[in-house]
Amino acid sequence: MTHVRARVGYSSVAFVTELLPMYFYRMVPEGVLLSMLTLQITDHTQDQLESIHEQGMRAVDSFKTAGADVIIMGGAPTNIARGVDSLERALEEMTQKYGVPVSSSSMAQKRALKAVGARKVGTINPAAPRKIGDSASGSLVPGMELLGRKHAHARLQEYNRIPPETALRLGRELMQEQPDIDTLIFGCPHWATIEAIEPLEQEFGVSVVTALQAIVWEGMRLAGVKDRVEGYGRLFREH
Repeated sequence: MTHVRARVGYSSVAFVTELLPMYFYRMVPEGVLLSMLTLQITDHTQDQLESIHEQGMRAVDSFKTAGADVIIMGGAPTNIARGVDSLERALEEMTQKYGVPVSSSSMAQKRALKAVGARKVGTINPAAPRKIGDSASGSLVPGMELLGRKHAHARLQEYNRIPPETALRLGRELMQEQPDIDTLIFGCPHWATIEAIEPLEQEFGVSVVTALQAIVWEGMRLAGVKDRVEGYGRLFREH
């Protein structure tokens, strides 16, 4: 690497963060760096989501001090724990305060869905269904219709060990059940979903958005890195 093009600050909310850094550096062009703080969560309870949300807010100051060009708060369920309107106001206020773009994983997924023109959406998540909601369906906006869901039924502590073929299998199953879907979104950046993007897009003619892909795309674009990247779906090739 000859020079730094951009530093993307990301607060990773997970039991462990294992796959995200590896996939980040596969996807970005040379000179784009990941600045990361890890915030551990052991269960998807409301009190833990609230606590991590507060820690993430404080992490923004550290990223700014470390020279991040864009800051993204991870943990989409924690992003939406206090409501979308509250989150959007907080992101706008922090952007003004710190003088660099501040976004979140849920906002990145929402913008990615809009960019690919999602209308009829299928969501796929690593966990079992839960009352508190999930990151994928929480990113849908008015005008988008949820046609179906799939879940890998893994525990939080197992996300990093979900086999890569699981995402592809679940995507195929959902498309076969709901062929009117035009966009698939895989929630959570801490399981192996990247390898499923191109096969599903080519096989079914749909757009595929994953949480990690959307986070990396959001970080690059907000930092002014406009490179088109091949191999990781329509989002990176065309937007």
